[in-house]
Amino acid sequence: MSLKISLAPGESVVIGKAKVENGDDRRCTLIVTGEEVVLRGRRVMREQDATTPLKRLYFVVQAIYLTDYKSLLTPLFMDVLREALQSWPEMAVPIVTVGELIGEGKYYEALSKTYELVEQESGRDTDPREKG
Repeated sequence: MSLKISLAPGESVVIGKAKVENGDDRRCTLIVTGEEVVLRGRRVMREQDATTPLKRLYFVVQAIYLTDYKSLLTPLFMDVLREALQSWPEMAVPIVTVGELIGEGKYYEALSKTYELVEQESGRDTDPREKG
């Protein structure tokens, strides 16, 4: 299977354990062949940016997607999943869906679903527990 990726100047992508960045001043195209995980740089969340329950969930799902040691992250994933459910009960169905996707080994799909949740969250209060 091949994946064609177009990168703008300065844009990056994670391929397996490597970060690849377009160091040119023009757009470039990469063809990736193989079974490595691929994640666009703009979708990579740094730990210090995981400041809400849903962002923490995204960060952990991202870690699961990128690592070879997925089972080691299961306890942390379950804790963060519970925290997200407690913080956003009205989003329980899609949050539970993320858990099901992880359980089925559909890690990229879980990451995409969690990204959608973070996007929805950005249009709401950042953390309902902070309401006075």
